[in-house]
Amino acid sequence: MLNFVSFLRSRAEKPHASTDPNARLCCALPALLFAALCCLPTTARADASSGTYTGSVSLRGNYYWEESTRVVAPSVSAALATPSGVRLDGTYLLDAITSASVATGVATDNAFTEKRNDGQGGIGYEFDFGGAQLDVSARVRMSKEPDYVSRGAGLSAGLSLNQRNTLLRFNGYYLHDEVYRIVRMAPPTNQGELVASEAQYLGPLDVVSLGWSWDQVLGRQSTMTLGYDLSLLDGFQANAYRVATRVTGGPKPETHPEQRTRNAPYVWLSHFVLATRTAFRFGYRLYRDNWDLLAHAPDFRIHQEIGPYVELRLRYRYYTQNSSFFYRPGPYLETDTYVTGDPKMRPFHDHTAGLKVRVSLEFLAATHLRALRMAVVDWTFEYIFSNNTYNNNKYYDGFVAQGGVLFPF
Repeated sequence: MLNFVSFLRSRAEKPHASTDPNARLCCALPALLFAALCCLPTTARADASSGTYTGSVSLRGNYYWEESTRVVAPSVSAALATPSGVRLDGTYLLDAITSASVATGVATDNAFTEKRNDGQGGIGYEFDFGGAQLDVSARVRMSKEPDYVSRGAGLSAGLSLNQRNTLLRFNGYYLHDEVYRIVRMAPPTNQGELVASEAQYLGPLDVVSLGWSWDQVLGRQSTMTLGYDLSLLDGFQANAYRVATRVTGGPKPETHPEQRTRNAPYVWLSHFVLATRTAFRFGYRLYRDNWDLLAHAPDFRIHQEIGPYVELRLRYRYYTQNSSFFYRPGPYLETDTYVTGDPKMRPFHDHTAGLKVRVSLEFLAATHLRALRMAVVDWTFEYIFSNNTYNNNKYYDGFVAQGGVLFPF
């Protein structure tokens, strides 16, 4: 699944989430080794000897709130494993963003709601060579909203060695996006209801994303992950609606460089304390691009089992960055090649704190609801505070709420 915290935040801040490869790529780096430390099951596996098909269906709801924006994103996913070992999966997501921000194309103070349809699917298979296993998979994705269309495809491969104590994974993904601008007006004859003018095509955005990771079991209760993500972007990367202040001549449409190279090495360390059934996980991500943005993001999580059915997760993440080379704290000059109104181009830091509750329904096995005994439900709430002034020079805060249920079969 996508990281919905970053996905919903990028969706609310515009440009759309589809312009952020880290939020939209479905080449998520594996957490298989750490998952082994947390005992609640999440999927069913095919039984080749019995010749059965197994899998799961997942329903999720995702909600983002801040002062001027709401994002609602329900999704449904299904996974199927065949007796021969072939894996199939698919996800459909519908998100609706409600906002009155000029950065989303609103020409009045009326709020409007924009919807996006996103579908993706994948196929995978593992080849067993005795002392090593090679897992290969492919994915395709299509996302469409009134002013943005995104298409993508990718391949990934994972090589397991040393009795699966070592996992090397590589992935590559290509995206082709088409960016439009729609100006929404509210004539007095339609009782304040927003209408859209004809879409204006602004240009394409092509993204090539490559990733590498190494997962290693360090001991009976500890694991390590090292990884590196590289993204190459070429095309329209500004916000279609946002403007920047100039010294003279009034506001000017935002203009960003068309080429961008993103580099992001990261590390995760995990340790499970058997006596207390507690897992500690610490991560650090360094980000650097050729727009001179440099960011640091440490992330700390505690997973705690409570009895045989409940798991709690506490999370804290700190993020800090400098500014891009073309950001100005004051009005831009007529001679400036690039101008921006994007608050993410300025220096800032933010804090994310959250709680997740995960419950296995195995306790229903001896009741009339035993058909649900293999299901798992979870709820997540995360609060974000930033010293960035997103809304009229006010500090930014918001929260993300998620909930879902997974039904193995």
